[in-house]
Amino acid sequence: MSRTPALDAWRRELAENKRTTYTFDALWRAACEDMNALEAPTPELRAKSLENARRILADAVKRQGSTAA
Repeated sequence: MSRTPALDAWRRELAENKRTTYTFDALWRAACEDMNALEAPTPELRAKSLENARRILADAVKRQGSTAA
């Protein structure tokens, strides 16, 4: 089973009422990629989805950092 940190965080925030199912942001997009990885029919597609999830979150952190300055 693949590790799915974005999906885990999204589910946790949803359970803690920190977000709704209608909050479409970087975490939501990364969680979708994590879910794609879980459902991927090949190891290559699984790896690509997990890579996409990491990239989405890294880009969001970079954008957030650039607006904080």
